[in-house]
Amino acid sequence: MNGQMMFCDLNITSIMQHALLAYSQQQIVSLKSDGKTLHRYSYREAFQRVAQAAHAFDQLDIAPDAIMGTLAWNTYQHIELHYAIPCSGRVYHTINPRLFPEQILQIIQDAQDQVLFVEPECIALLENMYDQVKPFVKHIFILGDIDASLSATFPFQFYEQILQDQPTSYPWPEIKEQQASGLCYTSGTTGQPKGVLYSHRSTVLHALILSMREVVGLDLHSVMMPMVPLYHISAWGMPYNSILCGAKLVCCHQFAGQPDKMVRLMQQEHVDIAMGVPTIWAGIQAYLQQNSIENFPLKRAISGGSAASLALIERMQQLGIQLDNAWGMTETSSLAACNHGGYAPTSHPAHSLKCGRPIFGTQVRLKDQHQQVLALGELQEGQLEIRGHAIVEQYMYQDSGAEQSWFNTGDIASIDELGYIHITDRVKDMIKSGGEWISSVALENAVMGYEKIHEAAVIGVEHPKWGERPLLIVVPKAQHATIQHEEIISYLSSSIEKWSLPSATICVKNIPHTPTGKISKKTLREQYHDYFAQMNVV
Repeated sequence: MNGQMMFCDLNITSIMQHALLAYSQQQIVSLKSDGKTLHRYSYREAFQRVAQAAHAFDQLDIAPDAIMGTLAWNTYQHIELHYAIPCSGRVYHTINPRLFPEQILQIIQDAQDQVLFVEPECIALLENMYDQVKPFVKHIFILGDIDASLSATFPFQFYEQILQDQPTSYPWPEIKEQQASGLCYTSGTTGQPKGVLYSHRSTVLHALILSMREVVGLDLHSVMMPMVPLYHISAWGMPYNSILCGAKLVCCHQFAGQPDKMVRLMQQEHVDIAMGVPTIWAGIQAYLQQNSIENFPLKRAISGGSAASLALIERMQQLGIQLDNAWGMTETSSLAACNHGGYAPTSHPAHSLKCGRPIFGTQVRLKDQHQQVLALGELQEGQLEIRGHAIVEQYMYQDSGAEQSWFNTGDIASIDELGYIHITDRVKDMIKSGGEWISSVALENAVMGYEKIHEAAVIGVEHPKWGERPLLIVVPKAQHATIQHEEIISYLSSSIEKWSLPSATICVKNIPHTPTGKISKKTLREQYHDYFAQMNVV
């Protein structure tokens, strides 16, 4: 027997309609390209422009199911596109402008974007590949303000121009919940980037789940500033979750890596919750401390991409900021687990390093090296697999050939008796030394407690005797400082097994990062692959 309740499709349009009814006067604030000027308007004004954009798309004969790419920063215009495109039945496609040009070209070609929205800073990038994309890219729109002096070798229109004189209301179609809404490609750290195609249903469910107090937990009194870029899983779903909850949304353009601008913006707009990768939080923590800033409005910081170290968590606590680790992937629609410090079952410091419990609608399991499912809650390590309402089934244009009921994340993890996941390492980053496995993540977390170190990375490097040995690469806090390997060993010896200690330490000015802010261990492995061989170690 079926229930006798109404059925209404879960679509992004329903988020917009709810926000207009319940929170129409709430604000969206954006830092503009000069890094100083602010753009400020209400939800109502934002969705009037969303309607204008949808009319413009129809008027320009953009196909009703077109894939529309964005090479764009965290701005109010990019937020608008997250609604105008899917609510009119089309598919938005966020593209990372900081990827290598050949990767960007491969992604655009794979997606077959019919439309591109481009920041002025990305014009030169597009000019270099325009001949290869013009067979299928029918329209190019330049974001930002209208600038008559701006020129390009390809035909374009300004986004602001196509909105002019368009009606501020739109007859939104009834979108079926399984219809595609958005597209985001993986960062390409393992092979070529792969497309993850989200549905309206998965997007709305994910936004609702993030609303739970134990996850992000926004409400109409919250002021959220995502410093994770919109081109990376739509800033971890914040265009939808924030607006669904009626929160004030603050956009930081492309300046997330500049702590002075971020701190000033948070102070001006009274931001109380924000999101970013650990390198962003390390910069903000150092800036707050160096400038003795007190009464800072930020109360909760959510860290993802990689785990924030215990040392960073404790330094943020000293500033009155709760730094929570979370975990997710492009394939999981952003967060799939969150360790909300306000709900921690134990005050033990090591607990904060875990990425948290799975969010509602997400199931997890561990498999051993023989592909046998492990019992949960026994702190056994295994490969983490996941399934749920907002988890990818297969990549775009890649037929899996078989039903994929579980997604292999590529992470090694353990799960405790309370359901908390602890990511030990990526499978590809584990170090096999003399028959023993060494976690690069555990070493990094330990060494980050050393007061002289600003950032650290550990990689496995081929060794003539042990197969692989850990190599530690560090950035000292003090400019031009040198950190001796012996002092690192002395510091770590009380907490790390002798056979897991790094075999060498290298001081560098900076560590390479991926375009999404993670440490690029792939680059480090290429750079130092023969380090021990050159040193003639035994």
